[in-house]
Amino acid sequence: MPFCFLMYIYYHFSAHNKRLQYKVWNLVIQNLPWNGQGKVLDIGTGSGPLAIELAKKFPLSLVWGIDYWGKLWNYSKQKCEKNARIEGVANQVVFQKASASKLPFKNGEFDAIVSNFVYHEVRDIKDKKKLINESFRVLKKGGAFSLQDTLKNQKKFGTIEDLIRQIKEWGVQEVNFIETADEIPMPNFLKFELKTMGLLYGIK
Repeated sequence: MPFCFLMYIYYHFSAHNKRLQYKVWNLVIQNLPWNGQGKVLDIGTGSGPLAIELAKKFPLSLVWGIDYWGKLWNYSKQKCEKNARIEGVANQVVFQKASASKLPFKNGEFDAIVSNFVYHEVRDIKDKKKLINESFRVLKKGGAFSLQDTLKNQKKFGTIEDLIRQIKEWGVQEVNFIETADEIPMPNFLKFELKTMGLLYGIK
């Protein structure tokens, strides 16, 4: 793929300009069936934008953002905390170093969970369904979830039908799926690049 084209895609989805990226974050929040009271976990928070948006959207919530913050990414706990201070939600957001493959929380600790394009990046677990199951472990019964990733990549997640069937076998009562590119206005060539991306949301 030509370098200029890659840079153009990066520009549209960069956290710095918040054009399509903001719409992608907002898609996660819009489809989270939650009243905003209690604790919500952002799995793979990066530099904290989704966690911060959650705090702003739900002022009665406590938002917990976790990330491994590996060497390949220019993110850190300190950067997240600085971003939260800038946005005026520092007293509402907690950031912690942790891996999505082994969340350091008790079963059913959170009222809601979100994640945005994280599972496919986790390298220590090949079966990405196990990562999703680990996320559901810390979500209480009746809790809300909204999880966005390259879910139509069958090599990583299997078919959507099998994935949804597996999730229901874990005892999750409501699971819905939408394709990211169908929900966000964007040029057709960008839709093609995002053809594997989708969002699972519902109630455990």
